[in-house]
Order: sequence, then C-alpha cells, then structure tokens
Amino acid sequence: MRLCLFYNKHNYVFVLLRIVLGMDVVESDYNLSPVPDVDVTVVKTNGYYLPESSPCDQRLITITGGTPIPQEDKCVLDYYNILQNMLQETGYPETGDRTSQPKSTTLEDISICILSSPAECMAILLEGGKRCPGDMLLVLSTTWLSKKNSKSHKRLYSLYVHKAIAFGVAGQTFLETYIPPRRATYFMNFCNNVSALWQIESGTEIEDNLDCPTSSSINLRRMTSDILWTRHLMSKIGLDFPETVGFVFGTYAAYSNDMTAIRVVHVDRKKTDLENIVSAEVTKFLKRCIQNKVAMIVVRTSGMMWKDNNRLTLHYSNEHEGIIKKVSELFAWINHGDAVLLETFIETIKPAMVANGPRWSCTEDSTICMRSIVCRNHVDTPVTTNVTCGISLVRDPVKEDDTICQPLNVTLIGYGVTDEAERDIFEKEVREKSADVLNIIMTYESELNTSERGGLLAQTDVIGIEFVITRRNGTLTPVGIAVKSHNCIAKCQIFENLYPKMKGVSVRPLVETMITRSQKFIMVGKSILVIGAGGYSRQFIWKAAEGMGIQVVLVDSDPNHSAKNEVVEFIHVNFSDHTQDEQHAMTISKHIKDSQIKVDGCLTFVEDYVPLTAMCCELLNLPGATKTGALRAKHKSATLAILRERTADLPNWPKACIYTSWFSPLRSQDDIEHVKKVGRFPLIMKLEYGFCAVGVTLVRNPEEMEDKYKEIRAILKTPKDFIGIGLGHGNTMMAMEYLVGTEHDVDVIFHEGQLVAAFISDNGPTRVKTFTETTACMPSVLPYEKQRQLIVAAYQCCREIGLKNGVFNVEFMMEQTGPKLVEINGRMGGLYLRDWIRKVYGTDLLLSAFEISCGIKPYVPDPIPMGQMMGIMCIPSLHSHILKDPAYASKWKQLEATGNFNLFDKHADVGAGGFEFPFANIAVMEKDLQTARQKLMAITKDMKVVHPEYDVERFLSDFHRT
Repeated sequence: MRLCLFYNKHNYVFVLLRIVLGMDVVESDYNLSPVPDVDVTVVKTNGYYLPESSPCDQRLITITGGTPIPQEDKCVLDYYNILQNMLQETGYPETGDRTSQPKSTTLEDISICILSSPAECMAILLEGGKRCPGDMLLVLSTTWLSKKNSKSHKRLYSLYVHKAIAFGVAGQTFLETYIPPRRATYFMNFCNNVSALWQIESGTEIEDNLDCPTSSSINLRRMTSDILWTRHLMSKIGLDFPETVGFVFGTYAAYSNDMTAIRVVHVDRKKTDLENIVSAEVTKFLKRCIQNKVAMIVVRTSGMMWKDNNRLTLHYSNEHEGIIKKVSELFAWINHGDAVLLETFIETIKPAMVANGPRWSCTEDSTICMRSIVCRNHVDTPVTTNVTCGISLVRDPVKEDDTICQPLNVTLIGYGVTDEAERDIFEKEVREKSADVLNIIMTYESELNTSERGGLLAQTDVIGIEFVITRRNGTLTPVGIAVKSHNCIAKCQIFENLYPKMKGVSVRPLVETMITRSQKFIMVGKSILVIGAGGYSRQFIWKAAEGMGIQVVLVDSDPNHSAKNEVVEFIHVNFSDHTQDEQHAMTISKHIKDSQIKVDGCLTFVEDYVPLTAMCCELLNLPGATKTGALRAKHKSATLAILRERTADLPNWPKACIYTSWFSPLRSQDDIEHVKKVGRFPLIMKLEYGFCAVGVTLVRNPEEMEDKYKEIRAILKTPKDFIGIGLGHGNTMMAMEYLVGTEHDVDVIFHEGQLVAAFISDNGPTRVKTFTETTACMPSVLPYEKQRQLIVAAYQCCREIGLKNGVFNVEFMMEQTGPKLVEINGRMGGLYLRDWIRKVYGTDLLLSAFEISCGIKPYVPDPIPMGQMMGIMCIPSLHSHILKDPAYASKWKQLEATGNFNLFDKHADVGAGGFEFPFANIAVMEKDLQTARQKLMAITKDMKVVHPEYDVERFLSDFHRT
C-alpha cells in the first residue's frame, strides 16, 4: 500500500510514518485536498512490523519485532513528534531522513547513546551535537539497540546501535541507520522506573552487564533516590537538612547508626504491631517538634519511583492522628527499599521590604524552591553548573514544574536581598556544598565493586539537588531536601531556552565527561609500539599506560632497561647510532611483522628517537609524524631554513618566514669564518641535535665564538659524553641570533594536519650564558592577543616543516615584533609539562599522543584553567643537597606526595664540561599569581633553592599580568 499525504511545512509526518511503519510515502501537490483517514493494517513480517502490502525497506523499519507493534515501540511516534515540536519551537531545522544511505563506523568512533524521550535530555543532545557532531545519538526504543558478547570482558555485553537520531552542529538532526551496527561507547538510560515514571521501562534490562561507560545504573540511582541516605551524606559535609524520621521497608543502603538528625525505623508490614510502632515513633517526633516550636510537618515518600511531590502532604505539628493516618496510608504505596518520611517543614526566607525596589518584588505569600545541577567533569571533579529558583504563591512545598525557573541572583533581588556581596557569598556556598554532595557520592562509589555499582563502568556523572532557602542567625542558609539522578536534566533545557546566553552551560562538563570516557574506553586494549624507554623522567609512562588499559610493546637499545618488566612485550634492538636509523627501522618493523605482533600505533617520547619512530610508522603503515617532518624538526637549522623560504603571502595567516631570525649552520671552519664576518654579536651557539640547553652558550665576539666552538665539540662528541642530548645524531653546531624577549613553550596536539589544542607556558629568565631553564608558569600571563600569536605561529611552523600527526613542543621567544622560533621538538613536551597541563587544564598529553598514534582524533575540552601553576627548576651544581643530604629527604618526598615535586633524574650529577640540566621541578598550584609566588618562595627558601647564584625572585619577575 502506498499512502499519499497533503504537504505542509511540518512535513516531518512523512518521516514519522517511515520510522514506525516503514511505509513508502508520496508527497502530494499543493492543489490536492487532504486525503481522508486511512485504515492501516499492521502485520508482523520476518520479525518486523509494517503496513500490509507496503514495500518493505528493511533499513528503515524497527530492528527487532515481537507483537505486531512491539510494546516497547509504542512510544516512538510520540517521542519523534515531541522532538520535532521542540526543534521547531526553538528555531532548529526538522529532522532529516538519511536511512536510505546507511552509515558505517569503526571501533575508533565514539558513540554516545541516550535512550530517552527527547523531552528529558534535549540540553545534552544539543550540546553533544556541538561538541561531537554525529556522535551524540538519541535512541527512541530498545528495539533500535542490541547486545552482543563483549570481546574484552567475559559475562559482559557490548551495546550496539542499529538506528538513532544523530545530533550535529546548530541543532541539525538526522535519522540514521548503521550497517554494521555502531558500538556504543557511553550509555545513558532515561527509560526506566527511576528516571521518568511516565515513560516505558524497557530500558532497565538493556543496561544490565554492559562493558561500556554508563551514567549511573539502577543500583546507583537507587542510592541517589534514597532521601535518608543522601541526607546522611549531607550531614557529613555540613549541609543543613530537615530533621527526619524514616519508616523503611527493606533497604538497599547501609544506614549508619550515627546519623545526625535522622532516625531510621525498619518496619515489616506483616507484623501485627506495626500500627503501634508507627504511633510511638510519630508521637516522639511530634513531641520534639512542639518543644522546638516547629509548626509544620511534611509527610512524604522516598525511593527511586518517587521523583515529584505528588505524595507529599503538609500538616500542623499538633495533628497527631492525621499524621499517623497519612503515614499508614502511604505504606500501601511503597515498594521494597522505599520509605515513608516525617520531616520538619523548613520555612523559606521572608521577603524584605525595600524602598524603591522593583515592582515585581516578592510578597509575604510567596515561597521559593531552589535546585542546583552538579556534573562530574572530565577530570573527575564535581562542578556546580547551575543554580536556579522558582517562585510560587502557595504555602505548601513548591514543585519546580509549577514555577518559572530563573537565576538565584534575580530571585534574591526579588526577595529584597540588596547586598550584592551577601548574594555572591550565598551562591558560592550553594555551589560549593552542591559539589561536595557529588564528591562524597563519588567517593562512596569508588569503594564499590562491580556488582554493587551495577555495572563495570557505572558511575554517577550528574545530579540535581533540591534546596530550601532560609535564614539561620540572620544568615542566608541553604537547606538540602533531596538529590535527583540524571532525570534532573529536563529542567536545564527549559532554563537555557528561557535564557539563550546560558545555552549549554548546565551540561557542558557532563558532555565533556561523556566524550572523555568514550575515548578512554576506545583505547582500552590498544597495542602501541613505543620506540625508546628514555630515562628516569619517562618512567611514569608505563604505569599510566597500564592504567589506561593500553598494552605497550617497547623497543630499546638497553637489553636490561628497568622498563623491561613494566610493559607487555620488550624488544631489544641496538639503535644508538642514529646515522643508521633507516636500517634500524627496517630491523624493528621486520621483527614486528615476523613475530606477528599486533600494533595499533607507534610513537616515542624521547627526542633522539623522533626520526627513527617516523620511519617505523611508514614501514608499518601507521599514523604518525612524517619522516620528512621528523628529520626537519630534529635538525634545528633545517627547520629554520625551511621556514625562511616560506615567503609567500597566505590568505589565513602571516608569512611563515616572519617567525625566523638570523641563523647559520656551523658544519666546517669555512662556516665559522663566514659567521665571524656577518654574525650579529652577541649570538648563541648550540648543538644542531641538542636537548635541554646542554651545549648552548652565549658568545660576544668572533674570538670567543671560535674558542667555545672548539671547546664544546671537544667535550661533547658521543652519546657516552652526555646521555640523552642528541649526540647519537652527531655533534655539529649552529649559530643563532641572540633574541631579546620572554621565552614560551607551546605544546600542540595535531591530527591530520589540524590543530586540536595548544597550551602555553611561560619561562622566566634563563641562567646567564648557560641558558638553563629556571622558572615557569601556566597559564600564560601574556595578553590574549600575544597568546594567539604564539598558537598560530606554533601551528604554522609545525605544518610548514611537515609535522601533521602527534603531540609536539615548540619553543619561542616573544620579541617586540612577535614570536620568533627557537626550536621544534617533534615529541610530547617533557619534564613537568604533562603533569602541569593535566592539573591546569585537565588534558592528558600522554593519552592524546597514544590516541593520535592509533589514528584517533583526541577530544580536548575548552582549555579553561583550573588554577595557576608556578614552578622552579633545581640544578645539580647548586641543589644536589635536596637529594643527597638526608636532612632534606623527608621534605622532598613530602612535596612529591602532594604533587609539588617532580623528579627527573635521581642522581643529580653535573655532566661533562660543567654542562647540566635540571634534575627536579618544585611547583605549586594556587588560585592566582600572587598566592602562587608567595607559596613557591616559601618552599624554595625552606629547601635552600635560593642561592647567591640562583636569584629566584629575579627568575619569577616576568610572571605578572600586563
């Protein structure tokens, strides 16, 4: 049967019929009249349902069947209709139909799957569409999903998506089908009896025993829906709540005996003396209330099916018989694990009469409800994203659904709280206490096993908290009432639609967490070839990789390297002579192939091995830095030579040659003579393949230049003279212009030639002549415009020399004309940089490097700093006492335990010719520059880092806002 419909601007009815019935719909002409209602007979065919005699497009119909119209699919039409109305009302285009061209995805693609009505989660879907277009999937029925045995975990299942509505940028949505089905990397379930009572509950079974990350689980949602348990948590963090008596019928929670202001009474409905027990407990509670002059009592239910106030009643405290009767009535409604609660009624603040206040100010007959939204962000830190209020004219406890939500600040103004400082202090307290509630829930969950959590990777990622605002001793005070699970999200979209400037704010950390957890899930089980183990400062890599579920295959020249026992597989290949890197690469790749070792990626964290690694990537057909780009990056004068040739005008950026300064290779005596004639003294001499400023020196005239050239070349000949500074590539040198300005590192993440993210750190003045790094801070203190110049310069320089995939470290001097390139390191920034960027921005360069090596584009949340880092380097010649003097051992170990001490080299020895590089970094993270500087100075004095030859105050002098 073919159905002809009259066309109008709301033509999503065609897609509706294709979703539910799989019908071939023909649009009619505008001149045709609407056809009368058609009686469509639905039959079951091959496990699907469709109109009788209609052409069957199996890519468009529901994936699984059952009855002619499966019970779990009866909601699909309604949900789709709701979605189109929501899109139309908020100015977004209607959903497009792409089911005629099924999409295919890979196991490297993230798939955030939300089983829900769009009414419950639209804020998440829209923000997700912006953050990961096409990967935020709305699933309207469990028949659009399937489960298969997990390949990585016995007795668990992987979740697959056959059909979904995919959200993209600017609110675009498309109905998609996936062949083969798309593996879910994150699952959030609203279709259960916890999240939305009016919806179907078919999602309960689908979430059982999944191997992917999930937002909560039935078990965890039972806990957060338990008012008694969450009030116990509130008591632990110092958040006020009503005094409570709970009559509990069975329990999933382990209630503590020392719960403050909470009495738990375990009752059995089968007991004949139940009425006497209730009467006695109610009598005692009401007696205390009357003594404490509590006028009103609330009777309510608690449990995972009770999300609203529809069973809540308000009573005077002297209504003894009425309260007992109400409690007894509620016993008939509750299930195992639920409770009937008696609690004191908390009066909300009374409006203050303010002269010349707004005419919309609140009056005595109004009352407030308040709710906060708290999300777990991508670094497992609770963030209160929103605090909203609703105002009602009824005396009973307010249902938020019956109010217009508005910001807390506006609400307090309407209540006559004219002191801006008082409003700010109160909102800060609400936000902090709300975050504390989620934090204590997270702590509790971290101690649960898989069975108790209800899923291998189940955790609570978002909660809502209901409050009453009152005054205690004249001070505005939040009183916690109840915690909600992720069903709280529905209110966010209403708030954001009312106030468009707030779009995405409520759920942004949640969406970032969804994406981050998805990417970590994708990386589990990846096998990555790492070229070179490096020294002591790289030892964190092996534990970190293990924690990510990554299997490391390590190749190193030292057959007895300490990392040998830290990795899944160790291969010994002597590649110390880097002039033979092409041969070494063939040896390594042949071993990998002959041994049938599966590797998904290849990378290095050691500067000397960057070209070798690029060669291995090419031979193994793996993503990575190109051989050409790696060789250019390693050869400093070659880097500058390439950039100096880039003189053409560009449509998007400045000319790349602008970032270069004068330089000259020093390959022979003729080069020395040439520089003597044309060099701009004073100038810098350094090793072509050097690392960490070893061999860098300032020369003021031609004579000093020739002397230093001979001296350095005589001291630094082979890798044995100074390990890890590039001497395996040779000891040729180069001369550079002495640049005047501030020094900065830019750590960049590249994927397929695109800049994914960039992080700037500022360096303080280096030591005179040796140019050893002294101090650093992050975020940068540079003006925004100067920071943008650095980021664009780093992007252009890497692109121009051929670096397209990887995590790189680029060093600049910021001069009066802009950034000037010092050098490019074709690997992840070393020493303290990974640790600092994780702390300040929550981005793990190590994970990003692993992802890119496997061809996966990392997701990096907006780089919003969470604090101010500041640190100072410790050098062997002046600070070796920190490691070698027993009096300081406990001090630095204590600093290390608190994350304030990064040890790079446990020997702290001065190298050949007096050259040295830092062995440790002492750092602090505080809320601002001044506090960080003060704390760092105190530590450096205590550790005797301050020295006549090490002027810490001068080294920190550049770190101030301009």
